[in-house]
Amino acid sequence: MTPTPDTPAPSTMLPKPPALGAFEAELGRQFPYLARVVDKRLETFGAPWADEFDRELDAMFRGQPDKLAQAARGYAMFSLDAMRLQKKFEKTRRYEAKTYAEAAREVYHNREYMVDLYLPGILLSHYLWPHHYRQLQFFRQAYLPLVTQLRAELFYDVGIGTGFYSRQMLSAIPEIRGVGFDISEHSMEFTRSLISAWGHAPRYLIRRQDIVEAPVETPAACVISVEVLEHLENPIPFLRGVASMLSREGVGFITAALTAPNADHIYLYNEVDEVISQLDEAGLRTDLFQEEIAYEPKVDEPVPRVAAFIVRRKAV
Repeated sequence: MTPTPDTPAPSTMLPKPPALGAFEAELGRQFPYLARVVDKRLETFGAPWADEFDRELDAMFRGQPDKLAQAARGYAMFSLDAMRLQKKFEKTRRYEAKTYAEAAREVYHNREYMVDLYLPGILLSHYLWPHHYRQLQFFRQAYLPLVTQLRAELFYDVGIGTGFYSRQMLSAIPEIRGVGFDISEHSMEFTRSLISAWGHAPRYLIRRQDIVEAPVETPAACVISVEVLEHLENPIPFLRGVASMLSREGVGFITAALTAPNADHIYLYNEVDEVISQLDEAGLRTDLFQEEIAYEPKVDEPVPRVAAFIVRRKAV
């Protein structure tokens, strides 16, 4: 599936709800050259986007202007770092050489980097990076109805990051319970805050666990894993672990970043078919996928992309 053009909102002067307005002001104060980003997204996605983003900001930062200011800075620094690496990637067409152990040490177990830059950057990118927001829409429109049809009682989220997609699941389906897995105590701490801010803590458990080294024995009807594959030296064992966590009748949601360098990106995917091939090798059938681009490329210019896959276990 290919990206489709956005339909602009009628006016750039749509009013902004209070939390979003405060974030925009803070971002403009600290980083004037990013001041237009909120207006640009509002032009593209309209008032529903603004209301939704406002609720996210209000839940996490209500009455905490210092934390809102820190999040704005984290997002800006995260974005600038991504742009710097993308420019380098345009020339080399390779990610910077790094082992998983090195990435874990420099990123996942580095509290200053995770708390000040990485986690707030990723959280806000779900709304401020258009390809990330379109991926979220695909999750809601294509995946959540399947979960509802299954009447699933339990889901797993492998590589929770900020907990954003776990929160989406818990908010959309009040009866479901979730278990999130990660190796970073900082991701776990951030996720606890996010899930608690939305009132979902009683229905969610977090485990510090590597599912390859310590497999999960009880399968669930739903397994989600958002942008983990590119962080690995070899995604196949991880995907096999994810497949084993999915029940026979279950449905999974797996995503990957393509041609999108970051401080912890190791495995380079250039095309969607490369991901589909690995899913197949791991025992997963792709039922539906959607690919989105960050911006329109120039001729032969590699741009950051995300691809999301709705999968099921293949019949034996």
